[in-house]
Amino acid sequence: MKNIDRVLEKVGNGITIPYYVKCDDGNVYVVKFPGNCEGKKALINEFIASNLCKLLGLPIFPFELIHVSLQDYSPLMKDDVDFIEGTAFGTLYNENVLPVIGARYVKKSTNFFDATRILLFDLLMGNYDRNKGNLMIDSKTKQLFMLDHTHLFNLGTIWNETELYRTKDDLFDLKKLHPYNCAHLVEAISYRSSFDCQLQFFVKKVKNISVDDLKKIIDEIPDDWDISDGEKRALIIYIYERFQRIDQALELLNLKEGV
Repeated sequence: MKNIDRVLEKVGNGITIPYYVKCDDGNVYVVKFPGNCEGKKALINEFIASNLCKLLGLPIFPFELIHVSLQDYSPLMKDDVDFIEGTAFGTLYNENVLPVIGARYVKKSTNFFDATRILLFDLLMGNYDRNKGNLMIDSKTKQLFMLDHTHLFNLGTIWNETELYRTKDDLFDLKKLHPYNCAHLVEAISYRSSFDCQLQFFVKKVKNISVDDLKKIIDEIPDDWDISDGEKRALIIYIYERFQRIDQALELLNLKEGV
């Protein structure tokens, strides 16, 4: 776990009001604090999604858990977050990235085939908030990146054990995806068709994620994020059962495994 050297400044957007923070490893991170207005479930969502993206080889920035003590907070933050001691979630800052503002940016990216995988991941995880600032491209490497997963499970940050069980079997709905980036990603898919091998590989990886894989991720959620054992079990079942239905999500994109 990283420690905070100093808080730099507010990022400038995001409902969780993240801050640029320099840590003791010398790196700058975009940090979401436990006292953000969306609560600790926003951090749980980020942690789960980031670990799943890492397992699946999806394009995210490196992430870290960051210890925060009361003296780490800047007085300038008092109107933005509650000063809570515990664990924050940080994403490595990349000064070269810009928001994707059109399908042409996705088409010209070095990893354009990730467009399909990003859409599938969002459908599986009930992430319907991939807005303009949540899909980025590195201006130097031309690599596409996905970020910001605070609102998952079609419930944002208000999920609980009961609601996860109730909604896990809901049908996937392409229309629920945020129209801005969804349109760009869908257009990029129609632009290129040479991603068959990558698609097959991704589908297989999703289906091969086991209950034990998910349990390992869920068990590593920091204790101070106040998640119950019942909620942990519900999250594992929700994710596992939806991942096993990836073929249904593929049908919405008019794609089939192996096509």
